[in-house]
Amino acid sequence: MQSLVCFTVISCLFLVSRASAELITRLPAQPADVSFKQYSGYIVTDAKHGRALFYYFVEVDAADPLLHPLTLWFNGGPGCSSLGYGAFMEHGPFQPGQDGNLVKNQYSWNLESNILYVESPIGVGFSYSNTSSDYIGVDDTFTAEENLKFLVNWFKEFPQYRNSDLFLTGESYAGHYVPQLAALVLDYNKRSNCRPIKLKALALGNPLLDWEISIDNTEFLWSHGVISDELLMHRKTVCSRPRYAKEFIHQNISIECKDVIRKEAEEISEFTDSGDLILPLCTSTSSLGQSLYLWKFDTQHAELPMKPVIPGDPCIEDRIHRYLNKPQVQEALHANTTNLHDAWEFCGGPDYQRDNLGINIIPILLKLLRSGIPILLFNGDQDSKIPLTQTRIIANMLAKEMKFVPLGNYAPWFDTMQPQNQIGGWTQSFGQARNGKNVTFLTYATVRGAAHEVPYTSPSQGLTLFRAFIKGSPLPRTIKIPI
Repeated sequence: MQSLVCFTVISCLFLVSRASAELITRLPAQPADVSFKQYSGYIVTDAKHGRALFYYFVEVDAADPLLHPLTLWFNGGPGCSSLGYGAFMEHGPFQPGQDGNLVKNQYSWNLESNILYVESPIGVGFSYSNTSSDYIGVDDTFTAEENLKFLVNWFKEFPQYRNSDLFLTGESYAGHYVPQLAALVLDYNKRSNCRPIKLKALALGNPLLDWEISIDNTEFLWSHGVISDELLMHRKTVCSRPRYAKEFIHQNISIECKDVIRKEAEEISEFTDSGDLILPLCTSTSSLGQSLYLWKFDTQHAELPMKPVIPGDPCIEDRIHRYLNKPQVQEALHANTTNLHDAWEFCGGPDYQRDNLGINIIPILLKLLRSGIPILLFNGDQDSKIPLTQTRIIANMLAKEMKFVPLGNYAPWFDTMQPQNQIGGWTQSFGQARNGKNVTFLTYATVRGAAHEVPYTSPSQGLTLFRAFIKGSPLPRTIKIPI
């Protein structure tokens, strides 16, 4: 298997049908005091096949959006919705409250940047193709090429953002989507006659980067008291993560490994969310979550009394699902214009090629770093799907290969969105000295108390992290002591 995906170049003269870039006049149950503009619709990526990706675009909540950067966000899966997770559950401007009305998210990322959410690939959420064969054997190469077509054609609908600084961001399996798209963008800039796309940096949350390294959660689970000493030993010997990873991809898990996996499931229990070991659970939902291939996502939860929206609200998925399936909401979003047969779902999508899970993204990250593209790798410290320990291993591997030096010590960073001067997590930056100054190219950060979807459970820390990222500044390492 090749570790690098082959990329093709898309001409700036790529012709498509007219896309439906439409202003959202008002979302149902939206708060009245909204000053920023929202757009949504479809961008056609292949007119002949009838392929189109759905997007939701939120301008920055500021006087002049063009003075702010553009951030493109992807969720993972593969096959999970950036509209449902990224926009309505994590860091978009609104979240559905318990009474059915939308509530303003005080930690929305559109306080700092224009945010573009894309449901990718086709078959995810409202994105679709009129050609049934497009849903079979979808892989990373196809997804990356479709995402580049989307971006190029989206700029034709929104030419005022063509010169904006572009930040590519995402989480989970977007650890594949984002670097592969970034590599295509660099290739596009080199070979096309168009103005270059101003790619500035990448941010990857809890990312799947190397299957054998990223998902190795054995020590993490044991250290958190979730699995026994006996199971720890079996995981290291009978069914090590590298062995399990290979067997899983090839759908040939040995009997010995199956026994260990069964024992692990019993010890973890169905009432623990592997994406957040401390999150209370909610019985009202049966949606799959982003763990489509990475792990079993729990579907039985315990109902809790709560205010309309709280950080890490365990029942919010249910409310989002109901909201996005309302006909009046879909009409306001200019979505489902072709009357799709199935209801909108958080996860699903096309038949994705399983062996793509094993693609090693580290060589692509090295290519991007050598091209001068800074990268932020961050991890919620309660996530056992992609544990922080494994992302840290990869960050150190990248730094060593690039001959980067640590810039400062591994130390806490602080959440400036809160007045209590609390630690937001821990961080380490790496870089090189250039023209007498230290330049940061790689940053690793943990987020204290956060889950697989960091902004969902830790919204204020997530916004602090995002603000530093797009400004190219270090995470806050000092606090102001009240006098």
